[in-house]
Amino acid sequence: MGREENRVRLAGMVSQQMLPVVESIRSPSPNSIDYFPQWPDIRHGVGNSTSPLNQIQTRTITSALAVSVAIPTMVTSPGGGAAATAMTEVAARLAAICDVIHEHHKSGRPIEDDDVATISAMIEDLAATASAGRPPKTKLLLRLCSGAAASSCSYEEVGGDDDDGELGVGAFGVVVMARHRDTGELVAVKTLHPEHAGDNGGRGLARLLREASFMAACSGHPSLVSLLGVERMPCAAAAAAATDTAEWSLVMEYVGPNLLDVLRARGGEPFPEADVRVIMRQLLAGAAAMHRHGIVHRDIKSENILVVSGVGAGDVGAVKICDLGSAKSTFERHTMFHIAGTLEYMAPEVLARDPHHGAPADAWSLGCVMAELLLAGGELAFRGEDEGDQMLAIFDVLGAPEEAAWRALRPRVLVAGEVNVLRERQRKAQHRSRLREMFPEDVLSKEGFEVLEGLLTCDPKKRMTAAAALRCAWFADGDKVQEQRHETTSSLLTSFSVCEIST
Repeated sequence: MGREENRVRLAGMVSQQMLPVVESIRSPSPNSIDYFPQWPDIRHGVGNSTSPLNQIQTRTITSALAVSVAIPTMVTSPGGGAAATAMTEVAARLAAICDVIHEHHKSGRPIEDDDVATISAMIEDLAATASAGRPPKTKLLLRLCSGAAASSCSYEEVGGDDDDGELGVGAFGVVVMARHRDTGELVAVKTLHPEHAGDNGGRGLARLLREASFMAACSGHPSLVSLLGVERMPCAAAAAAATDTAEWSLVMEYVGPNLLDVLRARGGEPFPEADVRVIMRQLLAGAAAMHRHGIVHRDIKSENILVVSGVGAGDVGAVKICDLGSAKSTFERHTMFHIAGTLEYMAPEVLARDPHHGAPADAWSLGCVMAELLLAGGELAFRGEDEGDQMLAIFDVLGAPEEAAWRALRPRVLVAGEVNVLRERQRKAQHRSRLREMFPEDVLSKEGFEVLEGLLTCDPKKRMTAAAALRCAWFADGDKVQEQRHETTSSLLTSFSVCEIST
Protein backbone atom coordinates (compact mmCIF):
# COMPACT_ATOMS: atom_id res chain seq x y z
CA MET A 1 0.00 0.00 0.00
CA GLY A 2 1.41 3.39 -1.03
CA ARG A 3 1.94 6.22 1.39
CA GLU A 4 -0.87 8.32 -0.10
CA GLU A 5 -3.36 5.45 0.06
CA ASN A 6 -2.26 4.79 3.62
CA ARG A 7 -3.03 8.38 4.63
CA VAL A 8 -6.50 8.10 3.17
CA ARG A 9 -7.05 4.78 4.97
CA LEU A 10 -5.97 6.28 8.29
CA ALA A 11 -8.22 9.27 7.72
CA GLY A 12 -11.11 6.92 7.15
CA MET A 13 -10.35 5.03 10.36
CA VAL A 14 -10.82 8.25 12.30
CA SER A 15 -13.77 9.62 10.38
CA GLN A 16 -15.77 6.43 10.97
CA GLN A 17 -15.68 7.17 14.71
CA MET A 18 -17.40 10.54 14.40
CA LEU A 19 -20.72 11.27 16.07
CA PRO A 20 -23.18 13.94 14.89
CA VAL A 21 -22.98 16.26 17.92
CA VAL A 22 -19.79 18.33 17.85
CA GLU A 23 -18.57 21.81 18.65
CA SER A 24 -19.22 24.71 16.28
CA ILE A 25 -16.40 25.43 13.86
CA ARG A 26 -15.33 28.89 12.82
CA SER A 27 -13.57 30.02 9.64
CA PRO A 28 -10.01 28.86 8.97
CA SER A 29 -7.23 31.04 10.30
CA PRO A 30 -5.59 33.18 7.58
CA ASN A 31 -2.22 32.11 8.99
CA SER A 32 -2.97 28.40 8.82
CA ILE A 33 -0.56 26.18 6.91
CA ASP A 34 -1.90 23.73 4.32
CA TYR A 35 0.12 20.70 5.34
CA PHE A 36 -1.65 17.88 3.53
CA PRO A 37 -4.05 19.25 0.87
CA GLN A 38 -4.64 15.73 -0.43
CA TRP A 39 -6.18 14.50 2.84
CA PRO A 40 -9.97 14.11 2.68
CA ASP A 41 -12.11 16.85 4.19
CA ILE A 42 -14.40 14.95 6.55
CA ARG A 43 -15.97 18.02 8.09
CA HIS A 44 -18.99 18.01 5.80
CA GLY A 45 -21.03 16.16 8.41
CA VAL A 46 -20.15 18.46 11.27
CA GLY A 47 -23.03 20.16 13.06
CA ASN A 48 -23.22 23.67 14.44
CA SER A 49 -23.91 23.24 18.13
CA THR A 50 -23.08 26.34 20.15
CA SER A 51 -22.61 24.61 23.49
CA PRO A 52 -19.41 25.60 25.34
CA LEU A 53 -16.39 23.41 24.76
CA ASN A 54 -16.10 22.43 28.41
CA GLN A 55 -19.65 21.01 28.32
CA ILE A 56 -19.02 18.64 25.42
CA GLN A 57 -19.41 15.06 26.51
CA THR A 58 -17.83 13.57 23.39
CA ARG A 59 -14.49 14.27 21.81
CA THR A 60 -15.39 13.33 18.26
CA ILE A 61 -14.54 16.82 17.03
CA THR A 62 -10.91 15.97 17.76
CA SER A 63 -10.81 13.33 15.06
CA ALA A 64 -12.19 15.71 12.47
CA LEU A 65 -9.75 18.47 13.33
CA ALA A 66 -6.74 16.18 13.42
CA VAL A 67 -7.33 14.50 10.09
CA SER A 68 -8.83 17.28 7.98
CA VAL A 69 -5.72 19.42 8.15
CA ALA A 70 -6.22 20.49 4.54
CA ILE A 71 -8.36 23.38 5.84
CA PRO A 72 -7.30 23.93 9.47
CA THR A 73 -10.17 25.00 11.68
CA MET A 74 -10.64 27.12 14.76
CA VAL A 75 -12.86 26.01 17.62
CA THR A 76 -14.62 28.42 19.94
CA SER A 77 -13.93 28.24 23.64
CA PRO A 78 -15.48 29.91 26.69
CA GLY A 79 -12.42 32.07 27.30
CA GLY A 80 -11.96 33.05 23.67
CA GLY A 81 -8.73 34.44 22.32
CA ALA A 82 -5.94 32.99 20.23
CA ALA A 83 -4.29 31.04 23.04
CA ALA A 84 -7.50 29.24 23.94
CA THR A 85 -8.15 28.44 20.28
CA ALA A 86 -4.66 27.03 19.75
CA MET A 87 -5.07 24.87 22.83
CA THR A 88 -8.29 23.42 21.50
CA GLU A 89 -6.72 22.48 18.18
CA VAL A 90 -3.75 20.87 19.92
CA ALA A 91 -5.99 18.78 22.16
CA ALA A 92 -8.08 17.83 19.13
CA ARG A 93 -5.21 16.65 16.98
CA LEU A 94 -3.56 14.84 19.88
CA ALA A 95 -6.66 12.85 20.78
CA ALA A 96 -7.20 11.86 17.15
CA ILE A 97 -3.63 10.59 16.81
CA CYS A 98 -4.06 8.55 20.00
CA ASP A 99 -7.22 7.01 18.56
CA VAL A 100 -5.47 6.15 15.28
CA ILE A 101 -2.65 4.45 17.20
CA HIS A 102 -5.23 2.59 19.29
CA GLU A 103 -6.96 1.33 16.15
CA HIS A 104 -3.65 -0.05 14.93
CA HIS A 105 -2.99 -1.75 18.23
CA LYS A 106 -6.51 -3.15 18.47
CA SER A 107 -6.26 -4.64 14.98
CA GLY A 108 -3.45 -6.89 16.17
CA ARG A 109 -1.36 -6.31 13.08
CA PRO A 110 2.16 -4.84 13.15
CA ILE A 111 2.59 -1.11 12.64
CA GLU A 112 4.29 -0.95 9.24
CA ASP A 113 6.80 1.62 7.99
CA ASP A 114 4.13 3.50 6.05
CA ASP A 115 2.00 3.63 9.20
CA VAL A 116 4.87 5.10 11.21
CA ALA A 117 5.60 7.65 8.49
CA THR A 118 1.96 8.71 8.28
CA ILE A 119 1.49 8.96 12.04
CA SER A 120 4.76 10.89 12.23
CA ALA A 121 3.43 13.33 9.64
CA MET A 122 0.37 13.84 11.84
CA ILE A 123 2.68 14.37 14.81
CA GLU A 124 4.63 16.97 12.84
CA ASP A 125 1.39 18.80 12.10
CA LEU A 126 0.53 18.62 15.79
CA ALA A 127 3.89 20.15 16.71
CA ALA A 128 3.33 22.97 14.22
CA THR A 129 -0.09 23.64 15.74
CA ALA A 130 1.32 23.61 19.28
CA SER A 131 4.04 26.09 18.34
CA ALA A 132 1.39 28.52 17.00
CA GLY A 133 2.65 28.58 13.43
CA ARG A 134 6.33 29.03 14.32
CA PRO A 135 8.65 26.44 12.75
CA PRO A 136 8.96 23.76 15.45
CA LYS A 137 12.02 21.63 16.09
CA THR A 138 9.91 18.65 15.12
CA LYS A 139 10.01 19.78 11.49
CA LEU A 140 12.70 17.07 11.34
CA LEU A 141 10.10 14.37 11.78
CA LEU A 142 8.97 13.94 8.19
CA ARG A 143 12.49 14.16 6.80
CA LEU A 144 13.77 11.58 9.23
CA CYS A 145 10.94 9.19 8.57
CA SER A 146 11.06 9.60 4.80
CA GLY A 147 14.67 8.49 4.97
CA ALA A 148 13.86 5.49 7.14
CA ALA A 149 15.43 3.02 4.74
CA ALA A 150 18.86 4.61 5.05
CA SER A 151 21.47 2.11 6.19
CA SER A 152 23.73 4.54 8.07
CA CYS A 153 23.09 5.89 11.54
CA SER A 154 22.61 9.65 11.87
CA TYR A 155 23.97 9.79 15.42
CA GLU A 156 26.94 8.37 17.27
CA GLU A 157 26.78 7.49 20.93
CA VAL A 158 28.73 9.62 23.37
CA GLY A 159 31.10 7.79 25.71
CA GLY A 160 34.12 5.51 25.72
CA ASP A 161 34.71 1.90 26.69
CA ASP A 162 33.67 2.51 30.29
CA ASP A 163 30.83 4.87 29.48
CA ASP A 164 28.23 3.80 26.94
CA GLY A 165 26.39 7.11 27.14
CA GLU A 166 23.44 5.46 28.84
CA LEU A 167 21.20 8.02 30.52
CA GLY A 168 18.50 5.74 31.85
CA VAL A 169 16.88 2.33 31.61
CA GLY A 170 13.17 1.71 32.04
CA ALA A 171 10.76 -1.17 31.79
CA PHE A 172 10.12 -0.52 28.10
CA GLY A 173 13.33 0.99 26.77
CA VAL A 174 16.73 2.60 27.19
CA VAL A 175 17.83 6.23 26.75
CA VAL A 176 21.35 7.03 25.57
CA MET A 177 23.24 10.25 24.84
CA ALA A 178 24.25 10.71 21.22
CA ARG A 179 25.75 13.34 18.91
CA HIS A 180 24.58 14.14 15.39
CA ARG A 181 27.36 13.16 12.97
CA ASP A 182 26.97 16.27 10.82
CA THR A 183 25.94 19.06 13.20
CA GLY A 184 27.49 17.86 16.46
CA GLU A 185 24.19 18.44 18.28
CA LEU A 186 23.82 16.46 21.51
CA VAL A 187 20.57 14.54 21.84
CA ALA A 188 18.94 11.84 23.94
CA VAL A 189 17.74 8.76 22.04
CA LYS A 190 15.03 6.53 23.49
CA THR A 191 14.84 3.03 22.00
CA LEU A 192 12.49 0.18 22.85
CA HIS A 193 13.70 -3.05 24.35
CA PRO A 194 13.27 -5.66 21.58
CA GLU A 195 10.95 -7.79 23.70
CA HIS A 196 8.47 -4.91 23.97
CA ALA A 197 8.55 -3.55 20.43
CA GLY A 198 6.64 -6.35 18.78
CA ASP A 199 4.50 -7.64 21.62
CA ASN A 200 0.75 -7.85 21.25
CA GLY A 201 0.67 -6.45 17.75
CA GLY A 202 3.21 -3.70 18.39
CA ARG A 203 2.14 -2.41 21.79
CA GLY A 204 5.63 -1.10 22.49
CA LEU A 205 5.85 0.82 19.22
CA ALA A 206 2.35 2.17 19.77
CA ARG A 207 3.48 3.39 23.19
CA LEU A 208 6.53 5.06 21.63
CA LEU A 209 4.40 6.86 19.03
CA ARG A 210 1.95 7.96 21.71
CA GLU A 211 4.82 9.47 23.68
CA ALA A 212 6.00 11.30 20.57
CA SER A 213 2.48 12.69 20.14
CA PHE A 214 2.31 14.01 23.69
CA MET A 215 5.74 15.60 23.39
CA ALA A 216 4.77 17.25 20.10
CA ALA A 217 1.64 18.67 21.71
CA CYS A 218 3.88 20.44 24.24
CA SER A 219 6.34 21.81 21.67
CA GLY A 220 8.18 24.90 22.71
CA HIS A 221 7.41 24.95 26.43
CA PRO A 222 10.60 25.64 28.42
CA SER A 223 9.66 23.28 31.26
CA LEU A 224 8.93 20.25 29.06
CA VAL A 225 11.54 18.21 27.18
CA SER A 226 11.34 18.78 23.41
CA LEU A 227 10.94 16.10 20.77
CA LEU A 228 13.34 16.40 17.83
CA GLY A 229 12.23 13.46 15.73
CA VAL A 230 11.15 9.87 15.25
CA GLU A 231 13.90 7.96 13.48
CA ARG A 232 14.82 4.42 12.59
CA MET A 233 18.04 3.13 14.13
CA PRO A 234 19.49 6.60 14.80
CA CYS A 235 22.56 5.26 16.60
CA ALA A 236 24.47 2.04 17.19
CA ALA A 237 22.58 1.17 20.38
CA ALA A 238 19.30 1.25 18.51
CA ALA A 239 20.72 -0.73 15.59
CA ALA A 240 22.20 -3.38 17.88
CA ALA A 241 18.91 -3.88 19.69
CA ALA A 242 16.77 -3.74 16.56
CA THR A 243 14.55 -6.48 15.27
CA ASP A 244 12.05 -6.08 12.46
CA THR A 245 9.85 -4.01 14.76
CA ALA A 246 12.26 -2.74 17.42
CA GLU A 247 14.14 -0.21 15.35
CA TRP A 248 12.22 3.02 15.88
CA SER A 249 13.47 5.57 18.39
CA LEU A 250 12.55 8.97 19.78
CA VAL A 251 15.19 11.65 19.34
CA MET A 252 14.89 14.29 22.07
CA GLU A 253 16.82 17.30 23.28
CA TYR A 254 19.59 16.43 25.70
CA VAL A 255 19.06 18.20 29.02
CA GLY A 256 21.17 16.90 31.90
CA PRO A 257 20.92 14.73 35.04
CA ASN A 258 17.60 13.93 36.63
CA LEU A 259 16.52 15.56 39.85
CA LEU A 260 16.74 12.31 41.82
CA ASP A 261 20.44 11.97 40.92
CA VAL A 262 21.01 15.59 41.97
CA LEU A 263 19.25 14.92 45.28
CA ARG A 264 21.47 11.89 45.90
CA ALA A 265 24.59 13.82 44.96
CA ARG A 266 23.73 16.40 47.63
CA GLY A 267 24.18 13.70 50.25
CA GLY A 268 20.70 14.01 51.66
CA GLU A 269 20.85 17.77 52.18
CA PRO A 270 17.40 19.29 51.61
CA PHE A 271 16.90 22.26 49.33
CA PRO A 272 16.23 25.66 50.91
CA GLU A 273 12.75 27.03 50.40
CA ALA A 274 13.92 29.69 47.92
CA ASP A 275 15.31 27.02 45.61
CA VAL A 276 12.22 24.85 45.96
CA ARG A 277 10.06 27.80 44.96
CA VAL A 278 12.07 28.33 41.75
CA ILE A 279 11.90 24.64 40.89
CA MET A 280 8.21 24.30 41.65
CA ARG A 281 7.32 27.39 39.63
CA GLN A 282 8.78 25.73 36.54
CA LEU A 283 7.26 22.31 37.21
CA LEU A 284 3.81 23.74 37.85
CA ALA A 285 4.04 25.82 34.68
CA GLY A 286 4.96 22.73 32.67
CA ALA A 287 2.13 20.71 34.20
CA ALA A 288 -0.36 23.52 33.64
CA ALA A 289 0.65 23.63 29.97
CA MET A 290 0.06 19.88 29.62
CA HIS A 291 -3.29 20.12 31.36
CA ARG A 292 -4.42 22.95 29.08
CA HIS A 293 -3.95 20.54 26.19
CA GLY A 294 -5.87 17.77 27.95
CA ILE A 295 -2.68 15.83 28.74
CA VAL A 296 -2.24 13.96 32.02
CA HIS A 297 1.39 12.90 32.58
CA ARG A 298 0.58 10.25 35.23
CA ASP A 299 4.18 9.58 36.29
CA ILE A 300 5.64 12.85 37.56
CA LYS A 301 8.47 12.11 40.00
CA SER A 302 11.97 13.37 40.71
CA GLU A 303 13.44 10.77 38.35
CA ASN A 304 11.34 12.18 35.49
CA ILE A 305 12.51 15.76 36.03
CA LEU A 306 15.74 16.80 34.29
CA VAL A 307 18.09 19.61 35.28
CA VAL A 308 19.64 21.64 32.46
CA SER A 309 23.40 21.18 32.83
CA GLY A 310 24.67 23.60 30.20
CA VAL A 311 25.97 20.77 28.01
CA GLY A 312 22.78 20.68 25.95
CA ALA A 313 20.27 23.42 25.21
CA GLY A 314 18.41 25.61 27.68
CA ASP A 315 19.10 27.86 30.66
CA VAL A 316 21.50 26.27 33.13
CA GLY A 317 19.66 25.30 36.28
CA ALA A 318 16.25 25.15 34.65
CA VAL A 319 14.20 22.00 35.14
CA LYS A 320 12.15 20.10 32.58
CA ILE A 321 9.56 17.34 32.89
CA CYS A 322 10.34 14.30 30.76
CA ASP A 323 9.06 10.78 29.99
CA LEU A 324 5.47 11.04 28.77
CA GLY A 325 5.36 7.31 28.09
CA SER A 326 2.46 6.80 30.52
CA ALA A 327 0.54 9.94 29.55
CA LYS A 328 -3.03 10.01 28.34
CA SER A 329 -5.33 12.51 26.67
CA THR A 330 -8.56 13.32 28.47
CA PHE A 331 -10.24 13.51 25.05
CA GLU A 332 -9.17 10.17 23.54
CA ARG A 333 -11.73 7.39 23.28
CA HIS A 334 -9.42 4.65 24.47
CA THR A 335 -6.26 4.36 26.48
CA MET A 336 -3.78 1.50 26.41
CA PHE A 337 -3.62 1.31 30.21
CA HIS A 338 -5.92 2.69 32.88
CA ILE A 339 -3.58 2.91 35.87
CA ALA A 340 -0.01 4.16 35.66
CA GLY A 341 2.59 5.82 37.82
CA THR A 342 5.10 5.21 40.60
CA LEU A 343 3.68 4.07 43.93
CA GLU A 344 5.18 6.76 46.20
CA TYR A 345 3.87 9.56 43.95
CA MET A 346 0.40 8.13 43.26
CA ALA A 347 -2.65 10.13 44.30
CA PRO A 348 -5.31 8.45 46.46
CA GLU A 349 -7.70 8.16 43.51
CA VAL A 350 -5.01 6.38 41.48
CA LEU A 351 -4.28 4.03 44.38
CA ALA A 352 -8.03 3.40 44.51
CA ARG A 353 -7.73 2.41 40.82
CA ASP A 354 -10.14 4.98 39.52
CA PRO A 355 -9.76 4.64 35.71
CA HIS A 356 -11.07 8.18 35.20
CA HIS A 357 -8.38 9.99 37.17
CA GLY A 358 -7.06 13.12 35.48
CA ALA A 359 -5.00 16.26 35.96
CA PRO A 360 -5.47 16.35 39.78
CA ALA A 361 -3.34 13.19 39.95
CA ASP A 362 -0.43 15.15 38.45
CA ALA A 363 -0.96 17.94 40.98
CA TRP A 364 -0.64 15.39 43.79
CA SER A 365 2.59 14.02 42.29
CA LEU A 366 4.00 17.55 42.14
CA GLY A 367 3.16 17.95 45.82
CA CYS A 368 5.12 14.77 46.53
CA VAL A 369 8.11 16.15 44.60
CA MET A 370 7.90 19.42 46.53
CA ALA A 371 7.92 17.53 49.81
CA GLU A 372 10.85 15.40 48.65
CA LEU A 373 12.92 18.51 47.93
CA LEU A 374 12.25 19.89 51.41
CA LEU A 375 12.84 16.69 53.39
CA ALA A 376 16.31 15.72 54.59
CA GLY A 377 18.00 12.50 53.61
CA GLY A 378 16.08 11.98 50.40
CA GLU A 379 12.96 10.96 52.30
CA LEU A 380 9.55 10.77 50.69
CA ALA A 381 6.40 12.18 52.24
CA PHE A 382 4.57 8.86 51.96
CA ARG A 383 6.10 5.43 51.55
CA GLY A 384 4.19 2.15 51.47
CA GLU A 385 4.85 -1.42 50.40
CA ASP A 386 1.86 -1.76 48.09
CA GLU A 387 -1.21 0.21 47.01
CA GLY A 388 -3.14 -0.38 50.22
CA ASP A 389 -0.15 0.30 52.45
CA GLN A 390 0.64 3.47 50.49
CA MET A 391 -2.90 4.72 50.99
CA LEU A 392 -2.63 4.10 54.72
CA ALA A 393 0.70 5.96 54.81
CA ILE A 394 -1.02 8.96 53.22
CA PHE A 395 -3.94 8.87 55.65
CA ASP A 396 -1.56 8.50 58.60
CA VAL A 397 -0.10 11.91 57.74
CA LEU A 398 -3.07 13.77 56.27
CA GLY A 399 -5.84 12.13 58.24
CA ALA A 400 -8.21 9.34 57.29
CA PRO A 401 -11.19 10.52 55.22
CA GLU A 402 -14.66 10.40 56.64
CA GLU A 403 -16.82 7.48 55.55
CA ALA A 404 -18.60 9.43 52.80
CA ALA A 405 -15.33 10.70 51.35
CA TRP A 406 -13.85 7.21 51.54
CA ARG A 407 -16.79 5.72 49.67
CA ALA A 408 -16.50 8.48 47.05
CA LEU A 409 -13.05 7.15 46.20
CA ARG A 410 -14.65 3.82 45.26
CA PRO A 411 -11.50 2.04 46.47
CA ARG A 412 -10.63 -1.34 45.03
CA VAL A 413 -7.83 -1.94 47.51
CA LEU A 414 -8.81 -4.00 50.53
CA VAL A 415 -7.91 -1.64 53.38
CA ALA A 416 -11.37 -0.48 54.46
CA GLY A 417 -10.97 -2.08 57.89
CA GLU A 418 -7.59 -0.47 58.48
CA VAL A 419 -8.93 2.93 57.38
CA ASN A 420 -11.80 2.64 59.87
CA VAL A 421 -9.36 1.82 62.68
CA LEU A 422 -7.08 4.71 61.72
CA ARG A 423 -9.99 7.13 61.50
CA GLU A 424 -11.25 6.16 64.96
CA ARG A 425 -7.79 6.44 66.50
CA GLN A 426 -7.27 9.89 65.00
CA ARG A 427 -10.72 10.98 66.14
CA LYS A 428 -9.95 9.99 69.73
CA ALA A 429 -6.63 11.82 69.60
CA GLN A 430 -8.38 14.88 68.13
CA HIS A 431 -5.62 15.05 65.59
CA ARG A 432 -5.91 14.85 61.83
CA SER A 433 -3.16 16.18 59.62
CA ARG A 434 0.52 15.97 60.61
CA LEU A 435 1.72 17.71 57.46
CA ARG A 436 2.64 20.95 59.20
CA GLU A 437 4.64 19.02 61.78
CA MET A 438 6.70 17.54 58.95
CA PHE A 439 7.27 20.98 57.42
CA PRO A 440 7.47 23.55 60.25
CA GLU A 441 7.66 27.27 59.52
CA ASP A 442 11.45 27.36 59.75
CA VAL A 443 11.48 24.94 56.80
CA LEU A 444 8.51 26.19 54.81
CA SER A 445 6.79 29.56 55.11
CA LYS A 446 3.05 30.04 55.47
CA GLU A 447 2.81 30.94 51.78
CA GLY A 448 4.80 27.89 50.74
CA PHE A 449 2.78 25.60 52.96
CA GLU A 450 -0.40 26.87 51.31
CA VAL A 451 0.86 25.43 48.03
CA LEU A 452 2.06 22.14 49.52
CA GLU A 453 -1.15 21.58 51.46
CA GLY A 454 -3.24 22.48 48.43
CA LEU A 455 -1.44 19.99 46.20
CA LEU A 456 -1.51 17.24 48.84
CA THR A 457 -5.27 17.29 49.35
CA CYS A 458 -6.80 13.81 49.31
CA ASP A 459 -10.04 14.78 47.59
CA PRO A 460 -9.20 15.37 43.89
CA LYS A 461 -12.20 17.70 43.54
CA LYS A 462 -10.80 19.97 46.26
CA ARG A 463 -7.14 19.61 45.30
CA MET A 464 -5.31 22.69 44.05
CA THR A 465 -4.62 22.65 40.31
CA ALA A 466 -1.22 23.46 38.86
CA ALA A 467 -2.57 26.69 37.38
CA ALA A 468 -4.18 27.71 40.69
CA ALA A 469 -0.95 27.00 42.57
CA LEU A 470 0.92 29.43 40.32
CA ARG A 471 -1.50 32.16 41.39
CA CYS A 472 -0.66 31.71 45.08
CA ALA A 473 1.19 34.38 47.08
CA TRP A 474 4.28 32.16 47.20
CA PHE A 475 4.88 32.92 43.52
CA ALA A 476 3.90 36.59 43.61
CA ASP A 477 7.43 37.84 42.88
CA GLY A 478 7.32 36.78 39.26
CA ASP A 479 9.78 39.46 38.10
CA LYS A 480 12.59 37.84 40.06
CA VAL A 481 12.28 34.42 38.45
CA GLN A 482 15.39 34.61 36.26
CA GLU A 483 17.58 36.02 39.04
CA GLN A 484 16.41 33.33 41.45
CA ARG A 485 16.93 30.62 38.83
CA HIS A 486 20.60 31.51 38.42
CA GLU A 487 21.03 31.50 42.20
CA THR A 488 19.34 28.11 42.33
CA THR A 489 21.73 26.72 39.73
CA SER A 490 24.53 26.44 42.28
CA SER A 491 22.28 24.50 44.63
CA LEU A 492 21.22 22.11 41.88
CA LEU A 493 24.59 21.40 40.36
CA THR A 494 27.21 22.06 43.06
CA SER A 495 27.38 18.40 44.04
CA PHE A 496 27.39 17.30 40.43
CA SER A 497 30.87 17.59 38.90
CA VAL A 498 31.07 18.76 35.33
CA CYS A 499 32.52 15.46 34.17
CA GLU A 500 29.43 13.61 35.37
CA ILE A 501 27.06 15.56 33.17
CA SER A 502 29.24 16.51 30.21
CA THR A 503 31.00 14.66 27.44
